[in-house]
Amino acid sequence: MMDNAKLKLSSAFSKQTHSKLFVYNAPENLKWSWSLRNLDPDKDYYFHNQNRAKPKIGDVALVRIDKISNHTKLMTARSERLRLHHNDIIVGVFGNRYATDAFEAEVQGLDSLHLLTNAGMIGTVLSRNQKVKFPTQVTFLGYLTDEKSQTLNIKQDLFPAEVADHQQQNVVLVVGSGMNSGKTATAAKLVKALLKDGLRVAACKLTGSVSPGDLFEYHSTSAQDIRDFSDYGFPSTYLSQRQELIGLFYTMLADTARSKPDVVVMEIADGVLQRETRMLLQAPEIRRNTCGVMLTATCAGSALFGVSKIESYGQRVMGVSGVITNSPLYVKEFKNNSPMPIVASWGDGGELAKLVVGQMRRAA
Repeated sequence: MMDNAKLKLSSAFSKQTHSKLFVYNAPENLKWSWSLRNLDPDKDYYFHNQNRAKPKIGDVALVRIDKISNHTKLMTARSERLRLHHNDIIVGVFGNRYATDAFEAEVQGLDSLHLLTNAGMIGTVLSRNQKVKFPTQVTFLGYLTDEKSQTLNIKQDLFPAEVADHQQQNVVLVVGSGMNSGKTATAAKLVKALLKDGLRVAACKLTGSVSPGDLFEYHSTSAQDIRDFSDYGFPSTYLSQRQELIGLFYTMLADTARSKPDVVVMEIADGVLQRETRMLLQAPEIRRNTCGVMLTATCAGSALFGVSKIESYGQRVMGVSGVITNSPLYVKEFKNNSPMPIVASWGDGGELAKLVVGQMRRAA
């Protein structure tokens, strides 16, 4: 984890840029965000306030909290949940966000900046769900650089330049009809139940916007291997290129293979109509490694549509679960209109595991 005490208050002169570099000490109001938990704690980092270049996805920057609104707390690199105060300085990362229940945001420039997640992702909000508050406003102070005045970019540092095709063929995808349909809860219940049955399990989140909540949920299952897209330097996967997404999938799969899992439970964020979700479900590289898809849905209509859409992408749906199973009436509506198995995501997940293992054996 980042140790603020290692940041010294001084200044240095860069012969390359002929501008001052400030090595920031850790003032009381500086907070390192969780999105930067994988930075090397033994390195010295420099605050460069002369560079006003257009930000790129993954660039690390210092911003000042100007107006607190939707996000009032920040998860730090030490996994501490700290309240934000006016004029706090946070070290965050530029990224895009797609969240139907929150914000649509992109990396556009250095003006009109907002805090996009509690993990410290920064960008410009383009639209918001009317049920959420306006985004917390921040002001750009400067980029974080290395000793050579190069702006730190966690995506460039952590994501491999070349990715080999990796075949594993034991992946169960957990996909939702939309946001907040119960994907993470269902995936975590499935992981825990598979572990209870004596199987080795890897739990992964392939896409989304950097935030610790889902990863913490997977850590609570004690799976043999746990991974998240942000472990590879992606502040988010929104607007990523197809090649990047396939490369991320292969890299994650190759890394989980070291733990020799019987099953890889892999969550894909958002819903079946979302750009990256659709792109992945349609990809033959994904289908070759996938046993099937568990769909989570909010209601009978969204479940029926989701099953149809996923099958049209060429994927096999194993069953339906998620928020829909909280309502006996929704379950009844679905059963009256589809032969697809529907299994509760509440309880111990035993029925989920039974369904998945049975379908994996039939597919073998």
